[in-house]
Amino acid sequence: MRKSSWILTGTAVVLVAASAVTRFGVYPGLHQIPSDADSTFHYKGTASLLNAPALEAGDRADAFLRGLPVTLDRRVAVRDTSGRTAVVLDHAVLRGPQGKPLNSAKHTWAVDRRTLVERPAPAGSGAEKHTGLVVSWPLNPEKREYRFWDTGIRKAVPARYTGQESVAGRDAYRYDVTATGPLADPATVEALPEVLPRGAVAALTAALPEAQRPDKAALAALPDAVPLTYTSTTERTGWVDAKTGLALNGSLHQRVLAQTKGADGPVTLFPVTDIAVKGVAASVREQAHDASVAQRAWWWLSTGVPLGLLVVAALLTVLSVRFARRPGGGRRTAEDEPEGAPSAA
Repeated sequence: MRKSSWILTGTAVVLVAASAVTRFGVYPGLHQIPSDADSTFHYKGTASLLNAPALEAGDRADAFLRGLPVTLDRRVAVRDTSGRTAVVLDHAVLRGPQGKPLNSAKHTWAVDRRTLVERPAPAGSGAEKHTGLVVSWPLNPEKREYRFWDTGIRKAVPARYTGQESVAGRDAYRYDVTATGPLADPATVEALPEVLPRGAVAALTAALPEAQRPDKAALAALPDAVPLTYTSTTERTGWVDAKTGLALNGSLHQRVLAQTKGADGPVTLFPVTDIAVKGVAASVREQAHDASVAQRAWWWLSTGVPLGLLVVAALLTVLSVRFARRPGGGRRTAEDEPEGAPSAA
C-alpha cells in the first residue's frame, strides 16, 4: 500500500475517533446546566396584601392593599457543581410601586444538572431537602406528568402536561401545577401571627368585600383570643421549550388564607396574600433567544460535528482505496527499495 493511502487511512481512523469523542464525551459533558448559569426572569401583575404597618397603627380601614401593581424578579444561579449535582440559589423578590420591596424568599437546592430533580445535598451547601422539580424543567422534557416541589406547602405535587403551544416562535410544552394545603414555609409562617384578638379579626373581616366575609354566626362564636392557622394555594403554569427544557414563560397565582377552628370545621377568616403574576414580554423573548442558541449548540455537538467528521472520514477512506488500487499500487518503486538491495537482473 502506498504511503499516501496509509496517511489517508490513518487520518480517517482519527476522525472516526474524534466523532465518537465529540458525541459521547464532549456532548454529554456540555449538555447540562453550566457551572456559571445565572439568570433572572421578570414577572408583573397585581397583589392584594395584608397591610402590616396599618394593622400595627390600628388603622383597620386600610387593613388591606388591594389590586396593587407588582413585579416579581426570580433569580436562579448556580453556586457550585459536583459531577451531576448543581447547588442552585433560588431568590425571588416581590416589589410594589416605585420598586419598593414587599416580600422576598430565598432558597438553596441541590438538583441534577440534566433532569433537574433532587440530588443529595453536598456537605456544607445548605441545600434544602425536596423532591421532584423545583427551579426548572429537564433538558429533554417529555409530554408527561412530573412531580413539582411547592415551597408553600413543602410537598411535591403533580405538574400535568396539558398541551403544546407556540411561545415567541418556539414550540413549548405547557404544564399546569396546583398545590393546596397548610402553609409550611418556615419564613412565611414565622412572620404571621399565631393569635389575634377577636376584635381585630372582626375589624379585618369587616374590611373585606361582603362576599368574602365569613359567616356572622361563626364570627360570633370565636373566642376572645383567636388561634390562627394558614393555608396556601398555588396555581402555576409553565411553558417549557420542547427542545431544550428552558422555561419560556410562566404564570403564578398564590393565595394565603388565615383560618381558625370552628364548630363544624375550619373557618376561613381573611386573605393574607393574593398574588397573580405572569412573565413580561422582554423576559420571554430573552428566554426564547437563549433556547435557540442552546439548541443550535447542542445540535452541533450531538449531531453536526460528529456526522461531519464521519463524512470526511468516509471520503478519506474512499480516496485511500482508490490510491491503493491504482496501476502499480502493489509494486515497489525505486523510492520504496531499501538502500543497498540488489537490483533485478
